[in-house]
Amino acid sequence: MPFADKHAWLFSAKLYLAAVATLGISLLGGLARPYWAMATVYVVSFPPLLGMTRARGGYRILGTFLACAAVVAFMNFVQTPMLMCAMLALWLSGCLFVALLHRGPSGYTFMLASYTAAFIGFQAIATPEQIFDIAVARGEEIILGALCAVIVASLVFPTSAKPAINARIGGWMDDAALWARQVLGGDGETSRRALLAADLAQFDALITMARLDDPRHPQAHLQMQALRLRMLALLPVLGWIDDRLAALHARRALDEARRTLLADIATWMERKDAPDPDAVARLRARIAALRPEPSAAIGTLLSNSLLLRLDELVELWADCRRLQRDIAAGRSDPDERGLFRLDMGRLNVLRERHVDWPMLSFAALSPGISLIAYCVLWIAIGWDGGGFGAMLGVVAASFFASQDDPTPQMTKMLVATLISLALVALYQFGVLPLVHDFGALVLVLAPAFLLLGLLIHDPKTMPYALPMTVNLATLLNLRSTYAGDFQAFVNSSVSIVLGVGFFIVMTRLFRSVGAELSARRLVRRAWTVIAEAAAGHGVLDRDVFTARMIDLLGQLAPRMAAVSSDSHLATVDLLDEIRAGLNVIELRRARRVLPETNAAALDRLLDAVCRHYREQAAHGRKLAAPAALREAIDASLARVRTLPPGTGRDEGLLGLIGLRHFFAAGEAEAAEIAVPA
Repeated sequence: MPFADKHAWLFSAKLYLAAVATLGISLLGGLARPYWAMATVYVVSFPPLLGMTRARGGYRILGTFLACAAVVAFMNFVQTPMLMCAMLALWLSGCLFVALLHRGPSGYTFMLASYTAAFIGFQAIATPEQIFDIAVARGEEIILGALCAVIVASLVFPTSAKPAINARIGGWMDDAALWARQVLGGDGETSRRALLAADLAQFDALITMARLDDPRHPQAHLQMQALRLRMLALLPVLGWIDDRLAALHARRALDEARRTLLADIATWMERKDAPDPDAVARLRARIAALRPEPSAAIGTLLSNSLLLRLDELVELWADCRRLQRDIAAGRSDPDERGLFRLDMGRLNVLRERHVDWPMLSFAALSPGISLIAYCVLWIAIGWDGGGFGAMLGVVAASFFASQDDPTPQMTKMLVATLISLALVALYQFGVLPLVHDFGALVLVLAPAFLLLGLLIHDPKTMPYALPMTVNLATLLNLRSTYAGDFQAFVNSSVSIVLGVGFFIVMTRLFRSVGAELSARRLVRRAWTVIAEAAAGHGVLDRDVFTARMIDLLGQLAPRMAAVSSDSHLATVDLLDEIRAGLNVIELRRARRVLPETNAAALDRLLDAVCRHYREQAAHGRKLAAPAALREAIDASLARVRTLPPGTGRDEGLLGLIGLRHFFAAGEAEAAEIAVPA
């Protein structure tokens, strides 16, 4: 409970201190709308981390400037309300498109610019001669609120993101070690690896937090990037080990020495202290000693491949543990290189992202269309107070535009708005008339804002508490003199409720696509990426392919939680698909050095793989591999294993074995039996 949490009380007190300081400065400075500055404090102070508060403050100021510039540029349209609304709707959708394209904190700049223009513009429609003054006042208040929030957050018990970062990294490493033990023990669990991939896809937020948190450690985010690259490499390595072990277990070709090695590596990975270089060297020496003499025998190739991947696993894990230790200790050595060689100049791998352009465009256009529809009704009936509904409706639609179905969150916001309107009525007409000085105002506002601050700190109640607090600060309309008008309050309240409700209905009609539709599109895209790789187009780089597929998996994972268990999507495991895609890329690379006859056979096989994945994407469901595809794999295996070493033989065989194991899931290792010695 937040009432027993001292951190929640401290957070709430800091926010209220910054809010009343902002309000006092605004009143002393004679600013026109002090409530804008007060509301800004609460908006930029969540999440309660110093670095994020600084960033959101800066983004909010920049977004406000963009919105003010846009509204001033629209001044020529203000005398024609419908045309002004059309320009605001176009600006709204354009800014949301850019905001949705930027998934990180910087997208907040454009989201804020989208609805701030509506705030200013709809007030200007009622008083067109004041459009420039309203824009200037908005800029002043936002700057003041953001600065006060940042100053208080910096001086009063500043909250670092470091504990949260360390906890997230530690949790990921613990889960990875547990999955590694399951894999090395021959029992790789699919749910855990999917969770690891989903968490890794959200790692960018941690990198941003590290970059913003402490300017005294400028290398922190670079260490986080190095850690993410190694985590990204770790997942397919563990997948390959799982694949090779399954094949060796099926052949009963795993001897006692290798079983002992696997158990020792699993135990070593579960240790949470920094890796001992001598222990790492001993493990790698044991791996090297077990490597058999090169041979075309499939069992030998599988064993060699397993040991090579185990060596990579040891290198990667030692690097991950070292980076985890250094990040936790605030230690950075940019010249220190890891055991697993990565080109840190290829950080573009981190930026490989899937963008569903049609869905993104649809999500951005929907609020603009809703705004146009609302404005047509509002202007047609000549409702003086209708602009309030447009303002709050736009805010609701903008904040949740990134969700597959925004209406549940918008409904929560409507409930929060109703509660806040009741609080506003209580204060506006019951309490504030009795207040005659600033000190008394601070005291009477404290119970409501301190309680709401506690609720904001709790993630469970935050979706309700934050809009309640912002609405309360805004709708109280605090000025240097009391100006309560019951008729105006009722008119604006009705407008707000009807406006938000109208946007909810419009969003329900046009935007509620559901998680399953989005999940289906993501899965289809993943299959298309693999088909393109098999065809020799698109992504043929291992790291880039993995990064792109992990990003798809990260977007898919939260949506899969909402997909019913009897859906065909429940049978799709993108990490297995990643392994298949990596085998395809391995074959593409091997065919470049294979003799022409073998390369032609591989081309026919890869064409069959491409057709299979394109067919899956077209049908939108996982299909059984056709017999012709498995026969083509077996034929290629028979051809490639007869080649001499150094001609791409080993790489080709391993890629083919991996594909055969993937497409023959649940069958005996028939490939091994069918291939002549």
